[in-house]
Amino acid sequence: MKLVLIEWVDSYGCSSNWEDLDETAKPEPIICRSVGWLLHDGSGCKVLVPHVADVTKDIQQGCGNMAIPAACIIRTADLIETTSE
Repeated sequence: MKLVLIEWVDSYGCSSNWEDLDETAKPEPIICRSVGWLLHDGSGCKVLVPHVADVTKDIQQGCGNMAIPAACIIRTADLIETTSE
């Protein structure tokens, strides 16, 4: 899997209470940036895994998988994984 940064547009809020609807409110979409290993690179969505563990040499586990709809993606940048020795 390659390490990537994805910049994407998220939905704006989701109220949990009944609220007065104000016609003057002008919500803006939120721009997000996520970093992780690209598990799936499909035409409909990309799946990032931010946490990966090598359990054995044959099996990997991941945590925090996130599917991002392709229509929401602004840009994708490949990152270089380095090791410090």
